[in-house]
Amino acid sequence: MTHPHLPHRALGAAAAVVCAVLLAGCGGSAGGTGAASGTQSGTQSGEQDVASVATGTPSAAPQSSSGTPAADSEQGRPQLRLDSSDAERDRYWNAYATCLKDHGHKMILARGPYSIDQHDNSPTAKAAEKTCAGKLPLQPPELRRDSNPHYDDDYRAYIKCLNSHGLKVVALADNSGWTYDGQTTMSETEQTKVDKNCTMEAFGGKKR
Repeated sequence: MTHPHLPHRALGAAAAVVCAVLLAGCGGSAGGTGAASGTQSGTQSGEQDVASVATGTPSAAPQSSSGTPAADSEQGRPQLRLDSSDAERDRYWNAYATCLKDHGHKMILARGPYSIDQHDNSPTAKAAEKTCAGKLPLQPPELRRDSNPHYDDDYRAYIKCLNSHGLKVVALADNSGWTYDGQTTMSETEQTKVDKNCTMEAFGGKKR
């Protein structure tokens, strides 16, 4: 089972909005992103989970010819910071999810009121995504390859940090996420703490 490119809270109960809440394909409960909640279900079932430090941009955000979000599409969108609180992140993601729901996008209510059905590719869903694009939070610049020239180095440091703190993972070839290196005995709460600390250590406040 794979996870989309997620924000750095993609591991904890506070992370429900992006993975299980916003990106229903993450395969977890709708608990809570700083990025997505309940992303550990695969470790219990034996499935292979993939997580990431940063979230990919859903189809709502226009892309430039280079594959990065067009600059004009980012104007007015909420900007998350590396140190944004869980409450702040949830507020922005919930607002985006609510907008989609209000404009007819299908939701997976069994996962929670803000869980978006990522398999809804209907014309109504596409129109909702276009209408709500201005509410889609921008990930912290440090977590975006287009705005962080050191992204790959930082990501490798992040993976190294996770492993050094007991969360055994292997990075994907393109540094867009990671997969568990076997089963983990670490609780979801512990994984969330390690993930947050390693994100700040690897991506935040370092002198170049």
